[in-house]
Amino acid sequence: MEDAVRSLPPQHDGKGDGQLGTLEGKAVVITGAGSGIGAAYARHVARLGAQTVVNDIDGDAANRVSDEIAGQGGVAIACPGDVSSWDFAESLIAQCVSRFGKIDGLINNAGILRHGRVTEMREADFRAMLGVNTIGTAACASAAIRTMLAADAAGSIINVASGSQAGDIALGGYGASKAAVASLTFSWAMELRDTHVRVNAISPLAETAMSESNKDYLAMQSQNRGVTYTSLPGAETNAPVVAFLLSDAAKGVNGQVVRIAGRQLSLVTHPMIADPVLEDDWTDSRVAEAFAETLMDRQQVLGLGYTAANHYAQGNAG
Repeated sequence: MEDAVRSLPPQHDGKGDGQLGTLEGKAVVITGAGSGIGAAYARHVARLGAQTVVNDIDGDAANRVSDEIAGQGGVAIACPGDVSSWDFAESLIAQCVSRFGKIDGLINNAGILRHGRVTEMREADFRAMLGVNTIGTAACASAAIRTMLAADAAGSIINVASGSQAGDIALGGYGASKAAVASLTFSWAMELRDTHVRVNAISPLAETAMSESNKDYLAMQSQNRGVTYTSLPGAETNAPVVAFLLSDAAKGVNGQVVRIAGRQLSLVTHPMIADPVLEDDWTDSRVAEAFAETLMDRQQVLGLGYTAANHYAQGNAG
């Protein structure tokens, strides 16, 4: 993109300064915000001045977070419900507009995780993850984007992807649901690039109840990927990224998956055609020869890893 952000944003104190970082007056819906990373997002954007709709399937949890925000001088309402229901997603966005007169941002954070290797995965678990993680994201985004376009207003959609989209042991179903979210992000950003609505995704990392359930698998996963974790950061470390993507300072950012992993901030590559691209009149024997001579040694690494340039930089840092 010609207008892409090319430099690091200046630091701010997290309180909103009228320039970069302020979300004053913006109306934002956050799904799955009753606990964990979603709750951290809600608290952070409210501190920056956003009027916040706190959604969670657990009504008590949604009310606790919204009451906490209100108790600290912020503006928030709770809207409990299941985002995998297309009808509820429509009503969630409508409630934001009814209460605040508009919607400026949506953070599609709601998600569930069910473990299972390919030989163990249960249909009910797979369908549940696709329902919440993928269909829930699509339902909320569709309603929010249509509302933003009808108002001819600027808006920011932030989906939640995962490093598991690159493959993880016993997380094939979860990773597939998140890979679909990444693909939707790319497609919607392309569809909306001539409008005032932008679509991005965050790939966060944090110590949460969801990550706790995955700890037994981390050692196995680390054997098959270039990125390993010995400890996880707090949920709040992810919040400044969504705040930036919601803010007007991010108007030039569209169709990106932003990875935040503690002190590391980066962009995740889109699926691309890998070099080299061989040309021939492909017969059975020529395909076999191409693999034997070239492609066998150029297979892509399994799991989340760095590109060649980033891997070199990581190895030579410091």
